[in-house]
Amino acid sequence: MKLCLEHLRGVRDFNDLRLRLLQQSADAMTTKEEIWQKWTDRYVDTENPIPLFETDENLTVEFKNYGKDDRRILKRSEGMEALVREEGRKVINDWETTDDTYEGLIYLMYRLVDGDVIPLYIGKAGKYGRDGEGLSANLRGLRGSSTGKFARWGDGHYYHIGNLSAIVFDHDKNQKQKYEKWADRLFEEGRQLRQQTYFWTKAWREEDIGLYHDFEVPLEQLEYQIIGLVSDLYPEQLLNDEGA
Repeated sequence: MKLCLEHLRGVRDFNDLRLRLLQQSADAMTTKEEIWQKWTDRYVDTENPIPLFETDENLTVEFKNYGKDDRRILKRSEGMEALVREEGRKVINDWETTDDTYEGLIYLMYRLVDGDVIPLYIGKAGKYGRDGEGLSANLRGLRGSSTGKFARWGDGHYYHIGNLSAIVFDHDKNQKQKYEKWADRLFEEGRQLRQQTYFWTKAWREEDIGLYHDFEVPLEQLEYQIIGLVSDLYPEQLLNDEGA
């Protein structure tokens, strides 16, 4: 009887190993396109995409005046601003209550082609500042009406919209070479978009799922996962420089 039980255990262990190997083999056969599709299907609402910019019917981006010098700044859409504030305040409230549920924001600038998410830029805005304890300055202004930093998409110098606007409107300073590439990729001429450009962001929780094997993944690792994958899938579209 003892020999029979040991034999059964051996068979069961072998079958367990065989099942794991089959699962790993199936994972290996999953294409990068399928991995990206599965993740975006899980998190990105492509049925109700949110435009990044406020535009007219010809996709010409509207502008506003900002700062002491009253410089022209490309105008974010109301939907985009509402989404950033909604998700950002989840992270702020989490920091204030020390609940430690959220790690920060993950975000995508993207286009849609036949319903597929074609990423243009991936980034994050972490919860903590440089000291690892205080709330990040990138998120702090989301408590009120400030748009200077705006989770890295702010109107101020050294933030995405501010830097992009410096190129589009030929500001006297803050013309970063990186954003010349952004302007060329996004705009046909002047302020007219080549095609509609969308924005997505999510307050990332510790238990949220990354790209691979349905495993939970922290925010910083998620950013690298996405950039690494889509750099292979969409090298001509992606605006992230050197994996960042």
